[in-house]
Amino acid sequence: MEQRHKKGEDPFSLAIEKWIRIHDFLQEKSVPARYREAFHCAATKILFCLDYKGRCLLCPLEPVCSDDQSLYYQIMRHLQVYSLAGSLLPRSPILEMIDTYIRELRGHRRDWVRKSN
Repeated sequence: MEQRHKKGEDPFSLAIEKWIRIHDFLQEKSVPARYREAFHCAATKILFCLDYKGRCLLCPLEPVCSDDQSLYYQIMRHLQVYSLAGSLLPRSPILEMIDTYIRELRGHRRDWVRKSN
C-alpha cells in the first residue's frame, strides 16, 4: 500500500481497501488466529500517518485517532476479544462495525474533497 501511495494513489481509497480486505478476511472463517492477524493489520499505521507525521491536527482522520472512544478503537478492542474467543462469538457484530467504519471513511473522504475544492 505504501508503494501504491507513493505512486499517487488516493490514501482514502487505500485505507478503505484495507478495511474491506480485513472485513472479507474475517468473513471467511471465525477462528482466533484470523482475528489476531486482522488486529495486526488494522493496527498498522495508515498512509495518513506517513503524510501527516508530526502534524496530526492537520490530518483529515485526526478525530478518529485522537478519540479513544471512536469506532476505530471500538473495533480494535473487539478484535482483541475475538482473538481470544473468536469461534465462540458471532461474527456479525464485528463485521457490522467494520462496515460502519468503511462508510465513515467514505464520509471523511467526501468531506475532505469538499474542503479541498
